[in-house]
Amino acid sequence: MFNFNVAYWMNMLLFSLPAVLIAMTLHEFGHAYAAYKMGDTTVVASGRLSLNPLRHIDWIGLLSLLFFRIGWGKPVMVDFMEMRNLRLGLAITSLAGPGMNFLTAAVLSPIYKLMMHSPGFLNNFSYFAILTRYIILYSVLLGIFNLIPIPPLDGSKVIYAMTKRPQRWLLDESLDFYGMLFILALVIIPFFHFDAILNAIFIPIVKFFL
Repeated sequence: MFNFNVAYWMNMLLFSLPAVLIAMTLHEFGHAYAAYKMGDTTVVASGRLSLNPLRHIDWIGLLSLLFFRIGWGKPVMVDFMEMRNLRLGLAITSLAGPGMNFLTAAVLSPIYKLMMHSPGFLNNFSYFAILTRYIILYSVLLGIFNLIPIPPLDGSKVIYAMTKRPQRWLLDESLDFYGMLFILALVIIPFFHFDAILNAIFIPIVKFFL
């Protein structure tokens, strides 16, 4: 049911939306930068080696993360065959997105704590303290979710990198399709308790950073 609460939508526009844009942009930039360093030049030609959010946002994934706590950015199209070392490049590029999210949380954590212990700052610039908290929350959430080893999430590609012929799995588009159906089933069907499992991982990590 549609939420008509004004406070809810103000919170969404002022904090959740910019925080998600920042977390997603850094996530996808992490993938693109790692791919470029591993030898793939297509990320430059496609304009993905950028910190411009509009180049990285998948609007359905953005709305999904805002409303359902499960989201994604526009996948960075990587030519893994261009890389100097396919298996190593695949692993590093796949981990770079979630890694960038956790790095973001780690960098912002001491800044957030400093702001929260400064009454003068909170009295005048409380918006930035709250926004920083939201960026940490969404960064951790995005990092954890994408490490799930189910296609097309990043965790699955790390598994591919451990096999003898990773290109076999990369070229099989059906894996991504059926993987997405499985993820939807995990989220929608109460039997799997997906939300509880995600919280069991998410909450301790967030407590560490905050």
